[in-house]
Amino acid sequence: MQQPLEGITVLDATQVMAGPFCTHLLRLLGARVIKVEKPGEGDALRHYAREPQFAQRAPAFIGFNGGKESVALNLKNPQAIEVVRRLAARCDVLVENFRPGVMARLGLGYEELKALNERLIYCSVSGYGQSGPLRDRPAFDHVVQAVCGLMSVTGEPGSGPTKVGFPVVDTFSGYCAAFGVLAALQQRERTGLGQQVDVAMLDSALVLMSSIVAPYLTSGREPQKTGNRGYNRSPASDTFDTKDRSITLGANTQSQFEILCRTIGRPDLLQDPRYATGASREDHADELRAEIQRALLERPAAEWDKLLNKAGVPAGIVRTIPEVLEEPHLQTRDLILSSPAADGARYYSLDIGIRMEHRGGVSMSPPPVAGEHTLAVLRELGYSQQDIDALARDGALSAE
Repeated sequence: MQQPLEGITVLDATQVMAGPFCTHLLRLLGARVIKVEKPGEGDALRHYAREPQFAQRAPAFIGFNGGKESVALNLKNPQAIEVVRRLAARCDVLVENFRPGVMARLGLGYEELKALNERLIYCSVSGYGQSGPLRDRPAFDHVVQAVCGLMSVTGEPGSGPTKVGFPVVDTFSGYCAAFGVLAALQQRERTGLGQQVDVAMLDSALVLMSSIVAPYLTSGREPQKTGNRGYNRSPASDTFDTKDRSITLGANTQSQFEILCRTIGRPDLLQDPRYATGASREDHADELRAEIQRALLERPAAEWDKLLNKAGVPAGIVRTIPEVLEEPHLQTRDLILSSPAADGARYYSLDIGIRMEHRGGVSMSPPPVAGEHTLAVLRELGYSQQDIDALARDGALSAE
């Protein structure tokens, strides 16, 4: 079965996370991805590890760059810029995450490359977008988490600003970029024309937070920290301790609350007028939460997990990352991809998280050594060995 993006070539001028995650998703859908890296050091994400066995291939780099081809070009050299231009003339998509204006100063801006290839989809990922007063600011995930308001609503009520425990903005920005590229490719099928796709981490973060941003725009009521409580603010939709560890419940509806009370052996709570309705339960949240907590301490989390889910109350043990990756259910979802390395180790990545009936096969292959494919790609572009040797002597490229 042919993959959705088979035959599409992506020029990847990105590093670290949001941009490489975008091109990683496109590769998993079948695109060929040619990654441009600095000679010698390569993508900065290669070095996000202290262990010597991960030199040049940090685990995070492995997770986002398997199966890509690496070309090592010195973009301060005009001859290397010409190589990129020749690549862009042949590619379907270019993804870059330099600060706005950098690619244009290099002679690789959208207008310059559009003149070479009117079908090119040119996707720019940056902190604040290609326009607006903040466009020139540098950005990292945790900085944008602060700027977008995410840190102001994360944590327990009364706690200080707290970021999400992983680069959520980078990751979702990469997904937005991939979504934009797919939409532009679909539109190109009808018009024959490429276009620029402008993805801002700040915009992406606010879209990710739509469930609290949109209600604020309508009501004017500022979102507050809710800790571990569910979105509908029900006191019975929260995280509780059990006899051995924590469990999160999702008793949002009246029916679910009634089932919860009976299952935990507290049907008497249903007779208490303080807990008769969703509004009254929220008004007496602390008292109700204490009653539920007292009952849940009587059994281990695994027992409650089984009893409550069987009864129809959503519940889940609070797991660690190693625990969830060992979950038997996950093994049925084909989410984890792996490939053997030359040294006998295995490289791991995650699939796109979407199952498709006609997607075709997908495999995980090792990430490239920086510059591993320089010679092959340049030959494909028509460079002779003499040309390549000259470029190497002039410092335009390096080839492993």
